[in-house]
Amino acid sequence: MLINTAKPRACGTRALRKDSLNTLPHLAPILPTARKADPVLDIKTALFLWAMEASTLAVLLAAIWLHDRSQRHYGFWSLGFAGHGLGVALIAARGAIPDWLSIPFANAVALSSFPFWIAGMLALAKRPLAGWAVIPVLIWITGMLLEPIREQIAYRIVLYNLSAACGFLMLATVAVRHDIAGQRLRRLLAGIWACQAMICLAVAAISLVTMPRSLQEAPFSVISTLASVFGFIAVIMIGARIVMDRSEQRLQHLIRTDPLTGALNRRGLVEDFAGLAVSKTASGRLLALALFDLDHFKRINDTYGHQAGDAVLIAFAGVCQTLIPAAGIFGRTGGEEFMAGIAVGDVREAALVTEAIRQAFSAARIETEKGPISATVSIGIATAPAAKVDLDQLMSNADRALYKAKARGRNRTTVLRGDRVLTVPAEGPEGLDAQADRQVAALRRLVAKASPQTGLSKP
Repeated sequence: MLINTAKPRACGTRALRKDSLNTLPHLAPILPTARKADPVLDIKTALFLWAMEASTLAVLLAAIWLHDRSQRHYGFWSLGFAGHGLGVALIAARGAIPDWLSIPFANAVALSSFPFWIAGMLALAKRPLAGWAVIPVLIWITGMLLEPIREQIAYRIVLYNLSAACGFLMLATVAVRHDIAGQRLRRLLAGIWACQAMICLAVAAISLVTMPRSLQEAPFSVISTLASVFGFIAVIMIGARIVMDRSEQRLQHLIRTDPLTGALNRRGLVEDFAGLAVSKTASGRLLALALFDLDHFKRINDTYGHQAGDAVLIAFAGVCQTLIPAAGIFGRTGGEEFMAGIAVGDVREAALVTEAIRQAFSAARIETEKGPISATVSIGIATAPAAKVDLDQLMSNADRALYKAKARGRNRTTVLRGDRVLTVPAEGPEGLDAQADRQVAALRRLVAKASPQTGLSKP
């Protein structure tokens, strides 16, 4: 709890009691009491130091947020620590500023840290902000409107601890319910905040029974202060670990992702294909690898410009990400070339997926600065048993099939089956088979589904 030995001033229309001092039990440092005999550190100095530390942390978090505005959680946390630091500083200034500023207003500002901390947690989990986060502040403000609470330090201790307990419980709930980190770290955070809430509730209950006449007489002040300091430091350490883990994940995402289309790059494809080969989805099945090459892409760049070419690449990636099964992988291998890997029961299943992609893409009209354009894609497929798949060999086989798709007129899917390269849809003796042709009839439904989801329109 925060202790202030300065003489109180009048607050509102009535004077506050001499012992009506402020309370911040969840963050206050361990400090000497009102005894004047040679204190190691006077109360005001300690409070100002604490306020400076919180403000420094607020400035550092704000600098990180200003460097990358997309990381909104840093901005919210910065505001939270800034509010806390300001509240503590106002408490430390008791005697030099009006009592209404150093008691009711200062506590309200300090409690305002909870809404911002909660907002930061929700932003970290990519969740919308919640109006209920201001409940701790509203509890304090509502209570201070009642004269008995304003005039009795015991009631103010109870009120503040109830407000803080509410804030801690809400933080614990957010940590448990939302994906802000790994399960172990989330449980640690929730456990620490739940313990702090229980301590605040215990102090409030005992204060209500004992009715202390001064802060020095408040029950368990030392124990609650120790728990608060320990909890605060533990939360800062765990929070730093969460931020480091998420930064590493973000860096890994950037390393593995194509910046233009958002699909995997070659490195990501190689890593995820290895995982796909040993996954339960692929157990006992075939792995199909499809290579995509956009037809006459250089002509599109030369005719409409590179921005139009980028729009075509983005549109094609959107179609593929919509139609490729969730367990599959998809990425850009370079230029206008893409690759997908999926676990299938037979080659016809792979052909069905790629035909859906081909038809959806060819039916799309892609908006560019020079007007809508359309494009087509050639596809080559190769398969191998998941138990003994070799990525290099599979890519070589799929590339062989892709070469045939281009040689046979582009805008088609070809499949390497044994030593033969078969075409879908069937066009004479090189067609896949009659059953595949019947399956292709179902593609029109998939095409209709794909177009609105990717933001493309049919002609």
